[in-house]
Amino acid sequence: MRPRASCTGLVLACLLLGQASAQKTSEADKPPKWRIDPITRNDPEAMQKLGYVAFAPIAFGQRGRTAVSSDDIDAHLHYAQILWAETEHFLIGLAVGNYKISKMEQRKKIRAELTQMLERSGLRRIKPKTTVLKPWHRMHLIAQRLENQYALLENWLAVTDASFPDGPSQRIRGKYMGEGPYLGQEGKYPVLIMESDSSFDDYLKNFIGARSGGGQRWNFKEVGSLFYGIGLDSRDEEARLMDDTALHANLVFSTTHNLLDGYKHYNYDLPVWITEGLAHYFERLISERDNTFTRDEGATVSTTRKWQWRKEVKALLASGDMAPLGEIMAWREFGQIDTNGHLGIWSRWDYLMSLGRDKFADFMGKMKGMIDSDGQQTGERLVAASRSYLREVYGLNPITLDERWKEWVQANY
Repeated sequence: MRPRASCTGLVLACLLLGQASAQKTSEADKPPKWRIDPITRNDPEAMQKLGYVAFAPIAFGQRGRTAVSSDDIDAHLHYAQILWAETEHFLIGLAVGNYKISKMEQRKKIRAELTQMLERSGLRRIKPKTTVLKPWHRMHLIAQRLENQYALLENWLAVTDASFPDGPSQRIRGKYMGEGPYLGQEGKYPVLIMESDSSFDDYLKNFIGARSGGGQRWNFKEVGSLFYGIGLDSRDEEARLMDDTALHANLVFSTTHNLLDGYKHYNYDLPVWITEGLAHYFERLISERDNTFTRDEGATVSTTRKWQWRKEVKALLASGDMAPLGEIMAWREFGQIDTNGHLGIWSRWDYLMSLGRDKFADFMGKMKGMIDSDGQQTGERLVAASRSYLREVYGLNPITLDERWKEWVQANY
């Protein structure tokens, strides 16, 4: 009996040790409490309903020529609690605190957004009437906002995900549509939002080799991703992005730039009047009071706190203090756009967009489809092309466009 009992005891001890070891391994693999989403509880089926591919760890850009992951960034920014999420078209890093919704107008806006989230996912833990957004709530809102903007741009460009190749050196029905599936980019669009500008600066210095000066857009060339990041308390933005609506508008502005750059692959820079004007147009659909302006590195930027741009444009046209489109089309640097210029390029796109999606899609398709042997375009050629395609698509030259635009402003503003 003793040997048998001893053997049974040994087996039992081994089983208990194995269970304890497995339990330790399981506990080590379990994410910290703050990384468990209270809505999906990190359940893959619930995550899918909200449009997520994965939570941490995810791929996120590069350092030098080497691809990095969220784990690499976490190891360096160990003091920041960064939530990570991958959606259909974006890679998102978010380190922010709770946000109290105090303004009635903003409360209505966010309630409508949370209602959209509830209706498309069916997840009953989403409470549209909440008055405090916790970090995971903010992640879900930001993810939805980014995907909404992606869908809106696809609609305006008259394309779908199926319009693009799944890899480089392919043609879609004989046409060049880029080098990958994300509007023509190989990789998804990374977005990093840190509450602290110093933390964002820490990321920039160590992973990009840049310094913070407000929001930063960057081309991760090796992985084919166009990045945008921001620190919410940035002095360059006068800490205005601590407000949720201002942040939403800023993300739409910067994402519009990246999506237009990525359309049919980022092979060259479009004229600034096109990208900056369209970024203003889409941002002001979110909020007319919150306006963003692109800064060239090392250059000054003209901004304005005035937000009633229709009124300002009418006044500028009456005074004659507005640069003609023929001059504007030759601008190659964002620093060349003065305050009146920002209002002027926004308003011209306000007019051109009123002429319909088909014309816009045709014009942008042509502007982004000029591929030669090395994929590069000179500034002179792009100016000539924009003139040519305006005439071909809209039936307008810079002079007649300005004439029609001025008539439209008088009738509509």
